[in-house]
Amino acid sequence: MSARNARTGSVDSWPLLSICIPTCNRAEFLRVMLQTLLPQVQEFGDQVEVWVLDNASTDQTPQVLAESTVLGPFRVHRQHQNVGPTRNIVCGPARLATGHFVWVLGDHNLLRPGALQRVLECLNQHRSQQLFYVNFRCAVYPIDWPGSALGGHEGSFRYTGNPEITDGVMPRWYQLLRPYSAACTQNYVHIVDTQIWRDFWKDEVKGDDYSSAETTYPHTLTIVNAALHRPVVVMAEPVITIFNGAQSWGNPVTRVKVFFVGLPELLKRFGSGGVPEENLRELWSKFYFPESGRVIREACRSRGRWSGLELVLRHLGTNWRGWWLLLTLLPEILLPRLTGAAQRLANWCRNYRTWYIFNFRPARWVRSLNAVGKKTNAGVKAEAASRNGC
Repeated sequence: MSARNARTGSVDSWPLLSICIPTCNRAEFLRVMLQTLLPQVQEFGDQVEVWVLDNASTDQTPQVLAESTVLGPFRVHRQHQNVGPTRNIVCGPARLATGHFVWVLGDHNLLRPGALQRVLECLNQHRSQQLFYVNFRCAVYPIDWPGSALGGHEGSFRYTGNPEITDGVMPRWYQLLRPYSAACTQNYVHIVDTQIWRDFWKDEVKGDDYSSAETTYPHTLTIVNAALHRPVVVMAEPVITIFNGAQSWGNPVTRVKVFFVGLPELLKRFGSGGVPEENLRELWSKFYFPESGRVIREACRSRGRWSGLELVLRHLGTNWRGWWLLLTLLPEILLPRLTGAAQRLANWCRNYRTWYIFNFRPARWVRSLNAVGKKTNAGVKAEAASRNGC
């Protein structure tokens, strides 16, 4: 379906919101996700449309979709073959969605009770705006994952995704680019004017998945291209719960591609788009380096030391920051026992102040001993005077 013929009728007949859910062979996640979403969609009739974007799943996804029709209205777009995650994501908001706004949700993102109503109220209140940012809660899969969650999930979570934000309108979207926000790389936090998606993705997706910023973060790059300096409406109270450990891109190979190919290019796009240097430095130092370091360690731990290093080296390219990070981690990776022993020694020295013994100045040390002696003599004299007074 092309962008030209997806929308029909007058503007007033279009839904307010289109929700797109890309999925592939994740039937059990999708089942619970639709349980939280569809009963809420049912309440608002034609104001909301839901598209499930099935990337040629071979598991129980068709059965789950058939069972879920009783929960509320939705439509299915099934790819004839697996086209990769990026193309499957883009076809929803750029080709199929007919709403004024579009929201891409993952199949493991669970709406809280009443969340959709709050979102629609916010959209109606700010119809003239093009960008919305919704906060989220973070839980852990499989520990916190519910077996079912009809009408919404209000279960346990570990922390709020972006605790720094408050309700209101930010003058510039790039002001959201903080380490806490993970550089706004999550698809589920963005609700965007559908036309922005259509304008940016007029042509077909080019390149392999995770080979560029476009094929790694199509949602974030869509905003960077058109709306980096535009206002954004912020909903600070979380509306969804996401589950760390349930991401479809969580395997080591994909994570290496994300952090050493797609993410560096995205941060460079931020810079060329006019994001202030201060914001960029903070993203590199407090988000990119810590997270990429974890990715290197995970790759070496899960695949073995040499295989993990080979995987990282294969994707570093001209990313000099990635090379610098890898060099700083090499002693820890190649000599883990020696590095661990050195760290334990440093901790012991710090705890027991032995650095003072090795670095003292003799004169200062003698003076300190003399001062201790004077205090001791003064104490003895005071005690003797006390006895005489008695």
